[in-house]
Amino acid sequence: MVAQTTVNMEVNQYTETVKVFHTNYVRNYRAVGVMWGIFTICFALINIVVFIYPQWIGDTRESVGAGYFGLYEHCRIVTGGGLLCYGNFGDFTHILSAAFKGATFFIGFSALLSLVTIVAMLLFFFMSTKIVFFICGVLQLGSTICMFLGCVIYPSGWTNEHVMAVCGNAGAYEIGKCGVRWSYILAILGIFDAMMLCILAIVLATRQAKLKPTGYTSKAYENGYIEKNGHVIQPVMMPHDGYSDYSSPSEPIRNGTTKSKKRNRKDFTL
Repeated sequence: MVAQTTVNMEVNQYTETVKVFHTNYVRNYRAVGVMWGIFTICFALINIVVFIYPQWIGDTRESVGAGYFGLYEHCRIVTGGGLLCYGNFGDFTHILSAAFKGATFFIGFSALLSLVTIVAMLLFFFMSTKIVFFICGVLQLGSTICMFLGCVIYPSGWTNEHVMAVCGNAGAYEIGKCGVRWSYILAILGIFDAMMLCILAIVLATRQAKLKPTGYTSKAYENGYIEKNGHVIQPVMMPHDGYSDYSSPSEPIRNGTTKSKKRNRKDFTL
């Protein structure tokens, strides 16, 4: 009876410990998930800004001309301080080079995937958290790859005559006398941002704490043992000391065997 009470106390203590651990884990899990969602929205905004603004490369004090270039749009500063911009995302024929067209496609597709990731967050209300995080992680992986390809392809288009008119002796992956501007730098940082968000989404999809049922008992208890402070206590079997229904009373001895008492003839009566 005492052993059973001790076991019940151990089980109750274990159950309460599991509940506390589970509560703390879920709280931290949700906090990390909220941070992941916020940074995902920030990455989408960065991706859109990088795609729209033509500030990838531009003139410096040593440049031959004055102007700056983006993915699909480029601007020139004319005499008198006027600004002339050319290029439209809807018309690829006005994009300066094939490399710029490829970079425009990949960066634009990356922005689209980032927006789809935000929309996919609505699935948290209808589907399992594990599945939604996995879907978002795959979308962010695609966005990372597209952003990387766009940043790598873009410098190969610096051989265009319009770029050389501003940057001087420029070439493929040679910027000449121009300089890298904030949009290009932000796009490169976006690659690492998207990669970290992708990894975090996959981790959140694979690590979820499940609360064990209230009546959960340890394996040691199920096998007939008591577990206390990490040590297994095996119950000790005591020899039976009593009178048998079909034999004479017995006396226990130290070696675990018993010996029968000799009956006295005076105990026998008719």
